[in-house]
Amino acid sequence: MEEKNELVRIVEAILFTASEPISVPKIAKAAGVNVKEIIDALKKLQNEYKNRSTSLEIIEIGKKYLMRVKPEYHKHIEKLREVDMERGTLRTLAVIAVKQPIKLSKLAEIRGNRCYEHVKKLEELGFIKTEKSGKTKIITTTKKFAEYFGIKTDKPEEVKKFLIKKDSKLENYLRDKK
Repeated sequence: MEEKNELVRIVEAILFTASEPISVPKIAKAAGVNVKEIIDALKKLQNEYKNRSTSLEIIEIGKKYLMRVKPEYHKHIEKLREVDMERGTLRTLAVIAVKQPIKLSKLAEIRGNRCYEHVKKLEELGFIKTEKSGKTKIITTTKKFAEYFGIKTDKPEEVKKFLIKKDSKLENYLRDKK
């Protein structure tokens, strides 16, 4: 019985640290047990969370599992939640922040065609806004961007000055990418 409880705690730890939904086989591999044992542990863990007064839940998305904050608590954590971005998206955001307002076509020259999906992701996150300008778009950062990165202003010129002051290498990088 003690082994089963230990496995439930191991699965809980795996789910807690996973940044995205994780499959049963992947959990089994990490825990070093078979898939059936993981399915049993997941059921037990889901029941524990349902019967416990907690703001967390374990949900199944497709054939993957995720531990998350229950939707009714999202409004309380929204400003504190970290945003997970891949390195390329973060670099695209840095170029936007320091060169804003920047045309999407110019951004594509600097960052390449992957920047289009980066821009889409950054818009979804609320870090940038775009305005149509002829055949292209003009991109700037938002108030959410400034708040997230601890910048006191969301004015494009002030954001650029702040970032260059924080990292002088940015100025050289941007000069090389003109």
